[in-house]
Amino acid sequence: MSSEKRNPNIKINWPTIILIVSVVIVIGLMVYIYLQNRAQNNPQNSPEPSGTMEATPESSIVLPKALLDIDQTRYELKGVYLAQEASSKNQAWPKVPMGDGSKIQLSFDNEPESNKITLYRDQEVVFTNEALSVSPEDIPADGEYRAVCEAKWETDEFTGTVNYNFIISAEFPPKIEISATETLPGELIVLKIKYLNDDEEVKLETDLDFTPNVFKYNDDYVILLPVSYYNKDNEVYSFKVIIGEDEFKYDIAINEKEFVVQQLTIDPKIAAETRNDKSAQEVQEKIAPLRPVCDETAHWEGGFIMPVEGGRVREYDFGKRRHVNGSPTSYRHNGLDIGHDLGVPVMASNTGRVLIADYMIGTGNTVIIEHGFGLKTWYYHMDELFVKTGDMVNKGEVIGTVGSTGFSTGPHLHFSSSINNVYINPITLINEGIPLLTKAEKTAFEAD
Repeated sequence: MSSEKRNPNIKINWPTIILIVSVVIVIGLMVYIYLQNRAQNNPQNSPEPSGTMEATPESSIVLPKALLDIDQTRYELKGVYLAQEASSKNQAWPKVPMGDGSKIQLSFDNEPESNKITLYRDQEVVFTNEALSVSPEDIPADGEYRAVCEAKWETDEFTGTVNYNFIISAEFPPKIEISATETLPGELIVLKIKYLNDDEEVKLETDLDFTPNVFKYNDDYVILLPVSYYNKDNEVYSFKVIIGEDEFKYDIAINEKEFVVQQLTIDPKIAAETRNDKSAQEVQEKIAPLRPVCDETAHWEGGFIMPVEGGRVREYDFGKRRHVNGSPTSYRHNGLDIGHDLGVPVMASNTGRVLIADYMIGTGNTVIIEHGFGLKTWYYHMDELFVKTGDMVNKGEVIGTVGSTGFSTGPHLHFSSSINNVYINPITLINEGIPLLTKAEKTAFEAD
């Protein structure tokens, strides 16, 4: 085995090598510092103070200060650039308790050019307003809401859009609104309960000879209270709502209304064929079970419409006392007789479920539609039927044609409306809608 021998004449100059390496390191460090200073002083690399630009952690921009006042308590809200909204959801937003009489008021040390508050329940927008305040009336129900105040500035001091987030924890006592405490026979009163929780029991007491129900309607609860034309006028009836230990009492005054008396003459043969024991039994078997039906869903959509266009009708038809062929006894006419030509289309006054579409001895071709909560419309004497029992129909959908079937003196449509077994004035339903719940159509019905 052989090996090379080191040349004894070659010597390593260690001090020189160390000096060269040191100079290289110093030069490299100086270049690095120079490049860093140049990057920091270059305005193109600095974030602009704009709401559409995402601020970096190194940014020295100070966002406008926002304060929230409620019930003599003040909260400072931290602003977030609009572009950073998604990344800010993990932050702990202030939770603000809100009760009866509370009002949230926001203010800024530098007033924005424009602002908007939006309330979210889950992902649903439930309220939005350009004011810097939130009142109990703006809260649809108890629970938690994410509130976002979006503020925009365009000033020398600051330009941009900033969001200020907080949580509203709302809890209010039940609040009741009643549509009227004074009315006429044959009209409808509606009570709406706000801030009623699902586990709170509601008891109702009244001497109006009607057993009302409570229905969930959006975020509220609703009670439909019909006043029958059999209730005495110039009388005061009582109505009481009991929720837990709280009682809400109302006096309902029934004003006087004069109902006309009609002497109706009809072919005795038609009267005998359509107003008899068999007809009465048919009503008991087919119609009576349908009167108390109350769908828990409000099927109606907006206001109610006249079921035929351009018909001849008189307002006093509803509730009049009718004597047939000189009979000493009378019965109440529960709807409107709308005269029209044979075969004219008959439309559903609103969306609902067809409870019956059938021929009846007394009322001829008959349709009853349940619109929800026990509110029904009735259609009699039609020539043809275009729907069947169980169908869902839309407002304005043709359900049949004008006819003269059953107990009838000529082509017309008998049109009624009721809450369960109590008939209410169809003219009011069409002209004014359901109190507190719907509005009338643009073209209101005008009776002769």
